[in-house]
Amino acid sequence: MKKVLIIARAFPPFRCAGHSIRAVKFIKYLPLLGWLPSVLTIKDRREYEFDRKQGSEALLSDIPQGVAIYRTAAGEPSFEFLEREKRYGQRNWPSAVIVKIIGGARRWIFRNFFLPDQHVAWLPFALRRGRQIIRNERIDAIFATCPPNSAALVGACLRRLTGKPLILDFRDDWIDTPWYQSRSMITRLVERRLERWAVKTADKVILVTEWSKKAFLVRYPKDPIEKFILVSNGCDLEDFGMLNSMLAAPRNSKFMILHAGSLNVSKSWGRNPAGLFKAVHNILQQPEMTEKIALAFAGDLPQEYQRLAEEMGLSRVIKGLGYLPHEEVLRLTKSADLLLAINYEGWSTLIPGKIYECWAVGGPPILLLSCPGAAANFVEQHSLGLTVDPSDVSGIQQAILAIYYQSKTATPLRVSKAGIEAYDRRALTSKLAKVLSTVCDRCES
Repeated sequence: MKKVLIIARAFPPFRCAGHSIRAVKFIKYLPLLGWLPSVLTIKDRREYEFDRKQGSEALLSDIPQGVAIYRTAAGEPSFEFLEREKRYGQRNWPSAVIVKIIGGARRWIFRNFFLPDQHVAWLPFALRRGRQIIRNERIDAIFATCPPNSAALVGACLRRLTGKPLILDFRDDWIDTPWYQSRSMITRLVERRLERWAVKTADKVILVTEWSKKAFLVRYPKDPIEKFILVSNGCDLEDFGMLNSMLAAPRNSKFMILHAGSLNVSKSWGRNPAGLFKAVHNILQQPEMTEKIALAFAGDLPQEYQRLAEEMGLSRVIKGLGYLPHEEVLRLTKSADLLLAINYEGWSTLIPGKIYECWAVGGPPILLLSCPGAAANFVEQHSLGLTVDPSDVSGIQQAILAIYYQSKTATPLRVSKAGIEAYDRRALTSKLAKVLSTVCDRCES
């Protein structure tokens, strides 16, 4: 077998499964295709401010025997340290002043000097351990997946230090995104140059949507077209094979709308359900709909949105289920009446990963709340459901009612699984294996 070093700063048991499932599934199937992965990530004995253990631990069972996972220091304060700092600041006013000054200075430095993100503090630890792994394991190629975008810098530095071919995998775009646009002009300039250096250093760059690929081709017109390769996200159909033998979740007496995944609060790049809540509130004002709809969130439902639901009188309708095991999420998905996906605001190149799993379940239609772009095109192209702008309250209301009334007929709206095979994780890993072989063959020749 040839060997590949997988650089994955976001890796189980940290964060929810959506952040690391792509890397884990590549690792699962690469050995079957002649490639033995080794993983470089952070130590999991502690949690960190932005890296909490939120339900991805189960993904570790997909890691084949023989795959080594190397964990290094993260270079960031642990969550335990931050909690101790907080408690110390609550003792008296002198301690509060000390914590405010020291903590504020640390956050200011991380925000303004640690570019492209605060996780760049991991870089020296990752470089030292990465060089050791490449030398001791006789690694043939490097694969770095991001975000965080600092992982791309780790991969590019190791490419320079060792001469091993590098493949960069952008799960989300780095430049020209709402997150990027929210930064200062100087920060954007630095990040643009960092991305340019990482892309120029890489042998191949993998993008997950056609829209992302087109954006990179426009941004780097002097690079060969074949340098940029589409390997989309998808789902592991092996996981869905169990659905036939799993007992479906008890049918709810109400029309169940399910959102599986995380929401986040941000002024410039959030996943905001405010328009959805208003639409549901309007629907419930109709006498015949008062007790007919329920809305469940499997994943993170931030407190700000919980308060919004309470203020709108939706507490009896909206239920936060928290993070659930993947099998339980699939069971709920199969039994729901409508599956909800909310895209990041203004992020046209992104397709939420949950859409592939919703398709693979086969049955409940998807209501995608998204601006025009890759995700909306995907849902429409494969007839997976309806798409509406997240701020279009009237449009969301009409879409929910249309699917609701259709569900009461003899021909409820259902989604066909035809075509999902092209997005099976094993098929997608086969594409990655070919890319790895290509860059290695080029280096050997």
